[in-house]
Amino acid sequence: MRRNRIVAAAAVLAIMASACGGKSSTNSSTSSSPETTTAGSETTAATPAESTTPAPAQDATLKLAFTSDMDPPDPDTNYQVQGSNVMGSVYEGLLEYAPDSSTEFKGLLAESWTAAADGLSYTFKLRSGLTFADGTPLTSVELKAGFERRSNEAVKSPSSYMLLPVAGYETPDPLTFIVKMKYPESAFLSYMASSFSPKAINPKVLADNAADNAIEYLKTQSAGSGPYVISTFVLGQEYQLTRNENYWGEKPYYAKVSIRIIPDAASQVVQLQGGDLDILAGQPAATTSTFEGSKDFQVVTFPVLRKAQLWVNTQAGPTADPAFRAALRSAIDRASLVDQVWGKYATVSKQMYPTGMIADGLAADDWTFDPAPLSGLAAGKKITLAYPADRPADQQAAEALQTQLSATGLDVELVPTQDADAFGWASDLSSAPNLYYRVPFPDSNHPDTWARLFWYNNVASGFGGFLNFLGSGTTAGDTAMDAGLPAVDDKVVAEKYDAAAKELHDQVGIITLADVPDVFIAKAGITGFAHWLPMPLTLALKVLRVG
Repeated sequence: MRRNRIVAAAAVLAIMASACGGKSSTNSSTSSSPETTTAGSETTAATPAESTTPAPAQDATLKLAFTSDMDPPDPDTNYQVQGSNVMGSVYEGLLEYAPDSSTEFKGLLAESWTAAADGLSYTFKLRSGLTFADGTPLTSVELKAGFERRSNEAVKSPSSYMLLPVAGYETPDPLTFIVKMKYPESAFLSYMASSFSPKAINPKVLADNAADNAIEYLKTQSAGSGPYVISTFVLGQEYQLTRNENYWGEKPYYAKVSIRIIPDAASQVVQLQGGDLDILAGQPAATTSTFEGSKDFQVVTFPVLRKAQLWVNTQAGPTADPAFRAALRSAIDRASLVDQVWGKYATVSKQMYPTGMIADGLAADDWTFDPAPLSGLAAGKKITLAYPADRPADQQAAEALQTQLSATGLDVELVPTQDADAFGWASDLSSAPNLYYRVPFPDSNHPDTWARLFWYNNVASGFGGFLNFLGSGTTAGDTAMDAGLPAVDDKVVAEKYDAAAKELHDQVGIITLADVPDVFIAKAGITGFAHWLPMPLTLALKVLRVG
């Protein structure tokens, strides 16, 4: 029933070469109480957004930089971290993650939402007075059109998998949007809060460009309801956002956002220091530390669902031997690695999932550092350790791992790799590297969006494993994921994804290293920082301000 995930997977690879516990629950974004309970229902309220004071500036421009071009700003095809600052500023979905980088959901277009006890329907109550940027009213009917475009095969949306369990939509009145499910999916609400969730798209734009489903139009222009609109989109040079003066919510402080393409991290630093940029993201730890304590700059850190880890080739070379894999893992000193590569800007991994995705105590990934077993097996053996070629921080981590493993007598060759090459390894594991280092992130905080993407072993089924680069995983692990996703009992969900993680840990198919937070360097005086837990390198631009 989930075979169509393979269609989405093909698009993911092309671009990346970039639950309710047995009762009906209602959630509201307007209640002042963090959590209240009434008979027969559970009501949870997200904290209202802080007032943006001072008032919106008339001419202020927020100046940012990307290291490379983002993909076209189409809300159904943009599926990369690079464009998330733009997409989250011009388009809106039903829900979003709370701005404090927690696992809580907050209503965005939806004012409240109710999940049926059997997981087969969701009812969203929309806010009144919603409009698109041109003033067109946004009701349940217009929202439905956006959801339907996401599932249109002609659009080729890589995130269409989020709507695979959907049977249809109902719009009984302008403020009520009902999603009917073919089968329960415990991750569904987390999908709706994801940065990659289905978005409201102006129906006039869709109608005027119906011949190609507005694909060409949305490559350079926006048609959303968000606090900004795209005013300039020039690949390789600059993107500009302009404040949406018709915004239904509180208008952002900055009148404009300028995003320039500056590939070199050091050049970004120079421009920040010279006043040509306001905020940097993704800088190496050594660079970030030089800004600590400065009166002119600030370092802002948020938790994020991101983990440095190694994929292990369990099918070829020395790492095909379970005893060798276990010895290799025990030879890695994670505490020393974290101190050398990230310093205080990371913590030693303790779980197979990123911190915050599953309860503490579950999915443990513990071992005792002891290089002796590998020293006894290393003589005459050579392994290859691949890493993304275009990321200096990843090279630093790979080199540190090489040093640790080489100390046992193992010959470790580093292989800088382009993403497009990494996506082809699973088809021929005999010629693939033994290890692959990467720092990935999921689509949402549900454990399935991590486990199924990176661990699912039966890729040919079309049910997952689309970024399982080296064929890790087991049949038992796949079975546990497949049982956890349709579960409507939170305890069952946790149990199944814990079991899937144990399979990977015991196999040594994945070796987790560190949880790496999101770190930003900004000018002093900028306030209002807000961040969504699953999305690295991204801030809620609409609440940033000076003062």
